[in-house]
This record gives sequence, structure tokens and C-alpha cells, in this order.
Amino acid sequence: MAGAGYKLFATGDVLSASDVNLYLQQQTVMVFASAAARTTALASVLAEGMVTYLKDTDVVEIYTGAAWVSLDDPNAIQNSIVDAKGDIITATADNTPARLAVGTNGQTLVADSTTSTGLKWATPAGGGGKVLQVVQGTTSTTATMSSSTPADTNLTATITPSASTSKILILCTQEYYFNKNSSSPQVGLRIMRDATSIINWGSYGAWNLGTGVTNTDGRILQGFNYLDSPATTSAVTYKTQGSTNNTTTITFQETGTSTIILMEIGA
Repeated sequence: MAGAGYKLFATGDVLSASDVNLYLQQQTVMVFASAAARTTALASVLAEGMVTYLKDTDVVEIYTGAAWVSLDDPNAIQNSIVDAKGDIITATADNTPARLAVGTNGQTLVADSTTSTGLKWATPAGGGGKVLQVVQGTTSTTATMSSSTPADTNLTATITPSASTSKILILCTQEYYFNKNSSSPQVGLRIMRDATSIINWGSYGAWNLGTGVTNTDGRILQGFNYLDSPATTSAVTYKTQGSTNNTTTITFQETGTSTIILMEIGA
């Protein structure tokens, strides 16, 4: 009969077939109706390492010397805590395991006390001074102006920084043709980040191309650069704008091509 419990044999006891079937075979894993029945049966012989099965809860337990512990402890970390390749097991508090879902390709695990697990996946900034990405823009579309109000030259490029601490190195080569119709002709350039001017040359972004020289034309391939700190991970558009002193006509990309290169530099 299953569930006969535990029997302590004494010297001189006769071992019957019934004893073998009811006790010896079952004392490897003793079977009890409940925890209470087990406590009564084992009160005087309780020892570390005993294994029991409780019929009312269908749980196998082992005695540690201090308490009965389930071999399928619901408080233990379960297989179901992870559900995807790359998931890791961390904790949200003392004795409180938790799953941290796998990050995306290229991300690394970093400490972050603001998250529930104290960890997060993040895209590495790349190391100070390293080039993280390069974007180039070119144009051969002409843009003609003769005003001191800066206007677009059609040279533009857009970049999305991978970290808000990154800097953007802007390298420009601007081709333009000018007609000197005054004794102090001026041509100006500036770089815009979205709608914000980040660098100008001259009083309104102008070079004085000569004094006392009139009615002389010139074609220039002008190079200039600037290191910007946009402090964002959103897309940023850089472009150049040109201006004149009203009596000088300037045509950008009059016969050639202008280029702008944006390089993200890791902090």
C-alpha cells in the first residue's frame, strides 16, 4: 500500500515481505498524505537528506537539516524567465531575479542605476576621436545671388549622430563665380545647422575680394571647415549659404561641383 510512511527497524526485528514492500522500497522517497502527516511520522527520526513526496500537493521535498525544500521550488529561477536568444538574467532587488531582453547588434551592456535592473543595452560611443560615420553631399545645381542677405547655395547634407556627445566635423569645398562690379567687392559664406548659423566669415559672412578693382571676374574653389557639437541623436542637416555686397553678383556651381562631408567624431 503506497504511503505507509517511515519505519525504524531495531536489532532482532524480523524483516517480512510486507516490510520490504511497504517500507524499504518506499523509504528511498517516503510518501505521505500531507506535510502534517509527515511531521507526525518523522518527529523522532528527522534527518538531513530525507526525501519525501506529499500526495496532497504532488511535491517532492528534501530536508536540509533546517527545513523542507521543494525540488521544484517556485521561488527558484524558472526556465520561463527567458524567452529569446541572448536574454540574460539579472535582478531588480534582493532575491528578485528578472529578465533583461537582448539588445540589438553592436550594443554593449552598461550599468545604469535609473533602470529597474541597474543595467541597459547601449550603442557604444566608439572611443574619443574615432570616426563613427561619414556622410557626403554634392551639388552642381547653380544658385545666383547679389544680396547681403544670405541665401542657400544648394550644398547640403544630413547626418544622424549615434550619440549626443559626438562632434560633427564639417568639410566643405564650394565652387563659385563672381563678377566684380564695385571697388570693394565682397562674397560671403556661412554654415547652417538646420536653421541656426554656426559659423560666419566677415561682418555678414563676407570676404573682401579686392579694393580699387572693378569690372573683374573671378572663379574660386573655396575650401573651409568647422567642428560642431550638435548635442543630439536626431537627424541634423548642414548647408552653406552665400551673400554679396549687393554690387557683386555671385553664382555658386557656375561650372563645377561643390561638396560637403560630415564626419561624426566619437567623444
